[in-house]
Amino acid sequence: MSKKLLAVLMLMLFVVVSPVAFAEDDDGERVGDVACKMKAHTPIKPGHFAIIAKHADEYLSGVAGRTIFASVFNDGINDFDNPYDDLSDFFVLDIRSAVDFGKGHIEGAVNVPFALIAKPENLALYPIDKPILVVCYTGHTASVATGILNTLGYDTWTLRFGMASWAASSSQKIYSPSNSQTIYGGGYPVQLP
Repeated sequence: MSKKLLAVLMLMLFVVVSPVAFAEDDDGERVGDVACKMKAHTPIKPGHFAIIAKHADEYLSGVAGRTIFASVFNDGINDFDNPYDDLSDFFVLDIRSAVDFGKGHIEGAVNVPFALIAKPENLALYPIDKPILVVCYTGHTASVATGILNTLGYDTWTLRFGMASWAASSSQKIYSPSNSQTIYGGGYPVQLP
């Protein structure tokens, strides 16, 4: 790669990243400045940083894993001690592509592709008074989305192993980007368009 091309790419990266990296909080202080100035056991002053830090701490020190097996929703047992055992207890957020969502999804699911989950118009769709079950292909991307949304204050859970665990079978690239395997799941109901 030529030095000139590298310099242009670095300049473009700086132009794109710097507004976010040096963003200011409500009181004019950059968010990174707040984090760097903090000492152990120092209360975080009010503002957006404090809210996000509070939710991140609650998420990381809360329920381990925050994943739910598909079988929990389909075992016919409504455990009144467990508020997370019935699919109707959840807002189901499917973050797969619109094309794959259209091929079949969990009944009642809302499709917001992963790259769009934190857009303001989509954040406004998610309930704050009901847990959210995030569904993807295999559970990995849903786990990332769960971390992001929990940090923003939503009560979010991951469907463990995603649609691969829900559908009767799916073709997934597990060990190689060029070789697919058939993965057998629970064979639970899938809504088609």
